[in-house]
Amino acid sequence: MIDTVIRQIKDQLITKGDLDITVVYADEVRNKPGELAEHLDTFTIFSTDKLVILKNCEQLLKKELEVLSAYFNAPADTQSLIVVVEKFDARLTTWKKIVAGSLRINCDPPKWGSEIRNWLMTELRRMGKTMSPKAIEEFSSRIDLDYFSAANELIKLDLLAGDRKSISEADVVASLGTTRPGTKIDFLRALGKKNPKAAIEAVELMLEADWEPLQVFFQVYSFYLSLYRINLLRKKHISDSEISAKHLTDIYFNQRKEYLDFARAYSCNALETIMDILLDTDTKLKSSTIEKNTQLNLAILAILEQQ
Repeated sequence: MIDTVIRQIKDQLITKGDLDITVVYADEVRNKPGELAEHLDTFTIFSTDKLVILKNCEQLLKKELEVLSAYFNAPADTQSLIVVVEKFDARLTTWKKIVAGSLRINCDPPKWGSEIRNWLMTELRRMGKTMSPKAIEEFSSRIDLDYFSAANELIKLDLLAGDRKSISEADVVASLGTTRPGTKIDFLRALGKKNPKAAIEAVELMLEADWEPLQVFFQVYSFYLSLYRINLLRKKHISDSEISAKHLTDIYFNQRKEYLDFARAYSCNALETIMDILLDTDTKLKSSTIEKNTQLNLAILAILEQQ
């Protein structure tokens, strides 16, 4: 998201004329306040405007922060400055001055699937491409809540589509089906539909993609914990629409109906047994000498036998 914001700022500045861009990393100027001052005060002779992008500013020390805050006493009309920082001490006078003299843009990671979907629509417009509704749904369900991985996968899709202006559902499945997030949703669907063959194949793909057995185990645990929650709420006569809206906010919106359907395949008694299986498997994965991949597959097969 930071890269997206920086790109939008750069594109806007470029429309006004020639632009000289300087990228400075804070660790390169640590204990070098004079070098930082030089980056901020040097005017370009080859373009009309200058953009300085100062990254990882949480690493700046006191003297560099004093230089940076002093820049805001008289910022240059022909220069723009982007200060990228993960976190800062708002109590410091230097940071107070920097923040007061800047337009603050928060680039928080996505919390919900809808934020990935909104990001996707913006990026597609920028690329001059479209996706069918089913392709958008498939992309959103197969992507982790992370803008960086989503951007990487969209680049692959753009290359796969080539000159075509529209990215199809088949493109998404072909491109993302073997990725970590893509395999994960296929794995959860195999569990929900009680398909042992597909579930074991998905586990093997995830392990081949450098997932640790405990990481896969956590996905299984989280999945069945969600199904257990759904069925317990149903026992209290809470409607599916209310469960979806209020109690499944940690799950992609377009996956919630699937989870509600998956929960119907398991009784509460079966889910209690599954939790016992998972507890036993957790202990074995952390302490047993038995090969962990085998232990994981045995647990999944035992789980899928529950009704």
